[in-house]
Amino acid sequence: MMEHCVSSRRSIMSARILQEAAVRYFLEVVNAGSVADAATRLNVVPSAVSRQIARLENELGTPLFVRQSRGMVPSKAGEMLAAYARRSQLDAEQISLEIDALRGEAERTIRIACTEGFAAHFLPRAMADFRRTVAPASFEVVVDTAAEVTQRVRDGECDIGLTFSFGPSKDIQICFSAPSPVFAIVASSHPLARAEQVSFRELLAYPLALPGVHSTLHKLIDIYCSREGVACKSVLRSATLETLLGFTLASDAVTFCGELVVRPRLASGELVALPVPELTTGERAIEIQTLARRELPPLLQSFVEHLSNGISPSARVEQK
Repeated sequence: MMEHCVSSRRSIMSARILQEAAVRYFLEVVNAGSVADAATRLNVVPSAVSRQIARLENELGTPLFVRQSRGMVPSKAGEMLAAYARRSQLDAEQISLEIDALRGEAERTIRIACTEGFAAHFLPRAMADFRRTVAPASFEVVVDTAAEVTQRVRDGECDIGLTFSFGPSKDIQICFSAPSPVFAIVASSHPLARAEQVSFRELLAYPLALPGVHSTLHKLIDIYCSREGVACKSVLRSATLETLLGFTLASDAVTFCGELVVRPRLASGELVALPVPELTTGERAIEIQTLARRELPPLLQSFVEHLSNGISPSARVEQK
């Protein structure tokens, strides 16, 4: 009986401390990777942060970090607490917006992180169409690598991630996924433009304009070249899709991307997308990502559905 009472008191105290500022300090250390950097961000002395972390660990009865020479990484318990804290922050922001809405003051801003390929055409048109046909929302957009887009969603820095992926990620809910085959992209005047499909080896006879090393496309091409023992040299390498496409339009070069990100230029006839059987894979997919176990407010859910319909009109959106 006594053990049960002690356990109950500990549970009550733990639940209480999870609602306090200590969790905010803890999450800042998770994001910054060290007590010193977290203290700088919080504008407090490092000892204040250390005391709050020690208090949390004492109340919860378990270490929340693995201390390393170059910083601190969350323990298993720390990862669980970080996921809880991020969801709580987003829920608190949503409640604040809903209260503001009662006074007619809600800004209804949707925060989006996306890879560069979506930023030029698809996403701007999707946002404009959403404002025109669904709701007068405002938006914040940040462009980053595929890995960083997912990390921003995981850290609660954005509401929605629009990216390419090779598989599921920890603490990420995939609201929508669609295959994203890779095409060789050439100008309509290119000698290969009328081909139904081309082999990768055929493309090696032409100048190649390749995406940056952090892109999923680059990784896919590297995997193929390594497996087949093919040397793949480029005359242009850029992390900026518009640079690759502009160079391709002005020359006999070949670049690579998915159909969605060049859809307007394919429709206008400027560019041609050629299937490359060697690069066909079911692993690379377009994903709409949100934080796992977060209940999306109606506005965000509507925008996820709007994006998915723009990618694939017959799409089904998951919400778990």
